[in-house]
Amino acid sequence: MPAVDETTLTQYKNDGYVVVNEVLSAAELQKLRDRMTEISAGQVPSFPKDNIEYEPGSSVARKINQCAQHDEVFMAHATNPQILDVVESLIGPDIKLFGSQCFMKPPGGVEKPYHQDSAYFTIEPREIVTCWTALDNATIDNGCLWVIPGSHNGELLDHDQPWQVGDRVDMQVRAEQIDLAREVPNELAAGSCSFHHSMLLHRSGPNQTDQPRRGLAVHYMSSRSRWTAPSAEKPHYALLRGQEYEGCV
Repeated sequence: MPAVDETTLTQYKNDGYVVVNEVLSAAELQKLRDRMTEISAGQVPSFPKDNIEYEPGSSVARKINQCAQHDEVFMAHATNPQILDVVESLIGPDIKLFGSQCFMKPPGGVEKPYHQDSAYFTIEPREIVTCWTALDNATIDNGCLWVIPGSHNGELLDHDQPWQVGDRVDMQVRAEQIDLAREVPNELAAGSCSFHHSMLLHRSGPNQTDQPRRGLAVHYMSSRSRWTAPSAEKPHYALLRGQEYEGCV
């Protein structure tokens, strides 16, 4: 039986995202939460400290970058067969790990404005799918994702509006480029996964509760893709399923 039925696949093609409920067990969720805590507290000496970001003006961790590439617990999640089966249904059988991130979203955690992942991902064609796993219930109040359905079928927009994150300047899509009347919240129960296209416009709100809203994003690409960055050394992308192709990533 295919991991994604035709109705669900059609929804992904039309909307740019689809939700699969109850992917992880309670034990799997707790293992990932515990590992997030250990890494953010500096209790995993092998994990690079430079990959941990903090809330602006705070010592509270907000994000852990490249978590699967540097930790076996998160790599085990990235290679979860149930998740890879869905990814294969969406982008084909030859799958590589493009990247991974833990989002801590602590109480008072800041928003992330509208953006498209492909603005940061130098891969062609732009067929990258992200599995965003809710480690806590993701709600409007605690900063769930918001999406513009169907926006993945449009152009890659200019990300030229500055967005200040503490002492770092990030970039976002200009408000006038976004049809906010179409946006919808993507609330998830803990253990569920949302799979979204790298061209989909999405954002997350601030956490207005007294509990964290933890999420884990793993970005997958086809091993038939090409790396298109004009400079810098090409990273190594681990093959998770299928085969390599000469001249590709």
